[in-house]
Amino acid sequence: MLPNPHGGGKTDPTHPRARWRLWAGWAVLSALAILMARDFDWRETVAATAGADPAWLILAVAANWMILVLATAQWLLFLPEGARIPRRTMFGIVAVTSAVSNGGPPLAGHAAGARLLATRGELGNVGGVAVTILDQLAEGVTKLMVIAAAALFVPGFRYGLAVALIVLIPVLVAGLTLLAHRRDSLEHLAAQHTGHTGSVLRFVAATAHHLGPLLRPGRFAAGVLLGVAQKIVEGLAIAAVALALGITLPAWAVLAAVLAVSLSTLVAVTPANLGSYEGTAFLVFRSAGLDADSAIALAVIQHAAYLIPLAGTGWLWESARLWRKIRSGPVMADTSEDDSVR
Repeated sequence: MLPNPHGGGKTDPTHPRARWRLWAGWAVLSALAILMARDFDWRETVAATAGADPAWLILAVAANWMILVLATAQWLLFLPEGARIPRRTMFGIVAVTSAVSNGGPPLAGHAAGARLLATRGELGNVGGVAVTILDQLAEGVTKLMVIAAAALFVPGFRYGLAVALIVLIPVLVAGLTLLAHRRDSLEHLAAQHTGHTGSVLRFVAATAHHLGPLLRPGRFAAGVLLGVAQKIVEGLAIAAVALALGITLPAWAVLAAVLAVSLSTLVAVTPANLGSYEGTAFLVFRSAGLDADSAIALAVIQHAAYLIPLAGTGWLWESARLWRKIRSGPVMADTSEDDSVR
């Protein structure tokens, strides 16, 4: 395990405040879930499922749940050199991060993921930030690949917001790769400064040291492929929801829907991207020839089949952890996870 000179490591689970932190973390996650559930139009969603084939709906939820499994494998690939996090612990980190992302304000999920990696994963703040950066870079490259596929197969494809990504993502990847190559120079520069400037430079230099996967193209490419796999299972889930409603979507419409809802997250202003997600999906389905009622029904059910596993799994995971701690009596030492969701 890497040393943790930058703080954010595991707190003593026998400390009296550990139990309160455990309860507080579960309460915050529950509050986010309640707010998301309150804002989502479940009544319309349930009404839209009338007559739908439940087997296809279950398959759609299962396919979306696989996103968490693939994301876990991806984050394990992006760990700093020498770091080890048990797969079960990493799955919990990913699940809780996803729950916060789909229940909290924009960027809350990124902050939660970095913090959980720093504490439960024992990577420290620098390591947690580095993995989060690599995850977002891989997500950006994945979006570029989906854009390229859409440009080839979606009729009348318009680039719009995609143009910014086509320019920005390669620049970020190149810039951070250069940063990783020059990490020794950054450390030397940081050593020449003190105070706030020196602290910032030391943090940047330490983060650059943890961007090792960018110096191993094969490993980063494997992470990107896992990101592509996440988009594929998301597309399969959309197709499954359509089949549940007796709708056969053309392959290009599924691809366009995956891209549209993915790009809508870049300008999301509501928790779980409520409204924007359904709106962008609705426009895609209308362009595929669906009538308005069918298009909105497919959009809202599709979003529900996405939110149930991606927001619900993290809450269930934290609830199970809390129950285990309650049953065990006093807060006991845990060798794999920190007791705080912070």
